[in-house]
Amino acid sequence: MMKKRLEKKILGAFFLPFFLVFFAAAGVLNPDPPNVPVKLIFIHHSCGENWLADWDGGLGLALRDNNTFVSDTNYGWGPDNIGDLTDIGHWWTWFRGTKSSTYLNALYQKSSRSGDFYSRMPSDPGGENEIIMFKSCYPNSYLDGNPHDSPTTGNNPLRGQDCWSGFHTVGNAKGIYNDILEYFATRTDKLFVVVTAPPQAASETDVSHAANVRAFNNWLVNDWLAGYAYHNVVVFDFYNVLTSNGGDSYTNDAGWDTGNHHRYWSGGIQHQKTVDCNTAAYPCGEYDSHPTAAGNVKATEEFVQFLNVYYHCWKGTGDCPGGNGENQPPVVDGFTAEPRSGEAPLAVIFSCAAHDPDGSIAEYRWDFNGDGSPDVTTNTGETTHTYTAEGTYAASCYVVDNGGALAGAGPMTIFVGKKQKKGRIRR
Repeated sequence: MMKKRLEKKILGAFFLPFFLVFFAAAGVLNPDPPNVPVKLIFIHHSCGENWLADWDGGLGLALRDNNTFVSDTNYGWGPDNIGDLTDIGHWWTWFRGTKSSTYLNALYQKSSRSGDFYSRMPSDPGGENEIIMFKSCYPNSYLDGNPHDSPTTGNNPLRGQDCWSGFHTVGNAKGIYNDILEYFATRTDKLFVVVTAPPQAASETDVSHAANVRAFNNWLVNDWLAGYAYHNVVVFDFYNVLTSNGGDSYTNDAGWDTGNHHRYWSGGIQHQKTVDCNTAAYPCGEYDSHPTAAGNVKATEEFVQFLNVYYHCWKGTGDCPGGNGENQPPVVDGFTAEPRSGEAPLAVIFSCAAHDPDGSIAEYRWDFNGDGSPDVTTNTGETTHTYTAEGTYAASCYVVDNGGALAGAGPMTIFVGKKQKKGRIRR
């Protein structure tokens, strides 16, 4: 089968047969806790508070047991109450604004909690916070503009503005992150962890704005750091993690092969989307986008080892996932088949859309699984296959980039039935 041949031919490639699955791996990643206590500070508001809380997401407990000493900021903290400001446009104020040195000096020194809602290590290991983790809240998951707008350059009108601003667009948000990346490059002694804003409940957004946010967060994960020379910045896609559940908003799909995830998995970092959803899968209510405890617990389970991998990459105590000049895997954007059922012989048109973050797609490989036909390789993302015998088949598409990295989509179920005999019409 195609899968076995590809595993032999492509060193370091990992595959799971579900839609939009890819891995980034470059050698042996280290998901273990830090060897010495590490200080982390988390800039957040209510969703972060719930995620940290012992009785909700349990992130504080998990980090405590991960040799990580956690502090946080919330509303009302800091010089000029800078803790009140956590929208995308506000990150300019924190990291590039005229008083940023004042805010950041206070942030790096802070070693207290904003409340006793989460547990942490009993003693402060001393020194400054090494890991700087920050997140905007779900109102930021409503961006104007278009999904593929280019980053704004120059004097970005979103600088210092909140998420209700008329300048809260895809292009301006990208521009803000490009701006603050310049500061991160000057502080390679810190590990900056960008946590994407959680999704909005379906009743609080619409299809176009939700699609904009999906595209923006994919840009952060796949494109923002392309060409960045250092290993001190990482993006955790909290948004994607919270767009699939285990059947309802109070049951999560942590540990499932399927679903939407961002995690350390099978030796690599997996950013996966098998559920076509751009809105909250764990809303607390129809008009309440705060994630339920089930969603927060899923995020905790996926985040801690993910953080460890990037911590060890930054410290040089483990290998790094793909990126920063290494070959990144291609990304499958869609896989369709038309028709997916019918009588034999059934001609099915398969389409596989994909892109490569740091190169180009070299070829598409098709596995029709089960009908005895050979696998097919094409240089375009479309092919036609005819099923001549009845049965249920599982077709898959694989894409390989010009650096040899692999991504897979499928299986796509195709049902081929018997040709129905026409009977005599009784009158």
